[in-house]
Amino acid sequence: MIIMKMKLIRAMVFAILLFAMSAAFSQRAHEDEEPVKQNRAWSFGINIGAAFANKYQANYYNGADSNQNPISLVFNSNSYYLKEIRQMLNDTFAIIGMPTKMRYNPTAAIGFILKKNINNTIGVFIQFNYMKFTAADLFTLKIGNMPVGYSDTINTLDCKIWGKEQRINIDIGVSGQMYFAPKIYGFLEGGFNLNNTRVIENKIAIKTLEYSIVDIYNGQQYTPGQQMQEYKVHEGGLGIGAFLTPGIKFQFNDNVAVDILGSVYWAKINLMHYNTFRPQFNVGIRFMFSTEFVKSL
Repeated sequence: MIIMKMKLIRAMVFAILLFAMSAAFSQRAHEDEEPVKQNRAWSFGINIGAAFANKYQANYYNGADSNQNPISLVFNSNSYYLKEIRQMLNDTFAIIGMPTKMRYNPTAAIGFILKKNINNTIGVFIQFNYMKFTAADLFTLKIGNMPVGYSDTINTLDCKIWGKEQRINIDIGVSGQMYFAPKIYGFLEGGFNLNNTRVIENKIAIKTLEYSIVDIYNGQQYTPGQQMQEYKVHEGGLGIGAFLTPGIKFQFNDNVAVDILGSVYWAKINLMHYNTFRPQFNVGIRFMFSTEFVKSL
């Protein structure tokens, strides 16, 4: 893992240095041309795109006994739940397969950016993006008392298990751009990532029955018809990382531009037992406006 981190850091440094050298040569090659005037004041933008989370963190929601939210909270700890499930299935049951392919679904990422151009090629910025992820898979129940391996016609039922979370990315970084063609620029952004994750739910479904595997009763067994104190469970937290974003800028005029970009994050997502660095990916489009654009409205 340490070797992988060092390789990634070296790759990021090499990419930034290579881009800086290319930008310098590009600026010299086109210094006699009349490129679009760059805004050296403040600018802001709106981000719209898609986010792809790493499947490693998705396993936080797979209900394993070692996880913060084990599936055993329903199957091993509550006689009322077991009775309700038996009535639904009209038979006995047992778990014979846990989730093995827990993955996040791609989701929308929306946010905004505030940027200060230092000169024609270099700028600094802070960017915010909001995402809402769902991770899902299946676990398998054996229905009836037939021993596993006794018959090829064993009755099984695949059941859903899922988790939902909210994430906010805060990126603080430096950007550089180089001239490609009239009104078209390439750019590279990189910097520090601060992320915050909040778990919304972690549930299972057996046909029409749904159960939360978050322990909101603090270890007490749920009893129907009784008033029980529910505890607010906070899962998730702050994480850190780094990012690198290449892209293409289309500068329509001095005050309006559109960026097409893709970001690679090497980030630690703060989910218990899964808070190690893993890659994450974002792609999107960004609409940029100068402060002069606002004054002209």
